[in-house]
Amino acid sequence: MTRCTFCDHNNPADATRCTNCGAEVPGSLEAGHESLADTLSALIQTGQKIEAIKQYRERTQSGLKEAKDAVEALERGEQLPTPKAILTTVNQDVVSLVREGKKIAAIKLYRDKTGVGLAEAKAAVEALAAEHGVQARGSGCASVAVSFFLLGWFVAHVVSWI
Repeated sequence: MTRCTFCDHNNPADATRCTNCGAEVPGSLEAGHESLADTLSALIQTGQKIEAIKQYRERTQSGLKEAKDAVEALERGEQLPTPKAILTTVNQDVVSLVREGKKIAAIKLYRDKTGVGLAEAKAAVEALAAEHGVQARGSGCASVAVSFFLLGWFVAHVVSWI
């Protein structure tokens, strides 16, 4: 089995493309030895932007606009964005985790798959949960704080009566 570097799906050993997201499977004859970002960077540096866009489209099964935006982001020195096809799969997994009450795991998954920071991942997970009508339960810190406040108030008043 070969794992997809984009969506972490297990694929048959002879697969050249991920059966889940369509991205090239690392180590396949089609993928070669270079990562997608390395390949695109080399093409950009040699003035082959159109070829870089074409490669991105072929390897990620993306549309023209998404591929152009991704190549231009890489050209500006930014990290290569995660293809929308992969994000769709990640988003579904995130929503499932939130439904199970595993918000922290959902945030971790989102960070691992997209490479964004903690605050951005948390905001994205909460937005996805709201979009799908799922209550994104927090860690319970507010409940604990309120409980301590009420306990402190109760102790202070009981002690003053004694």
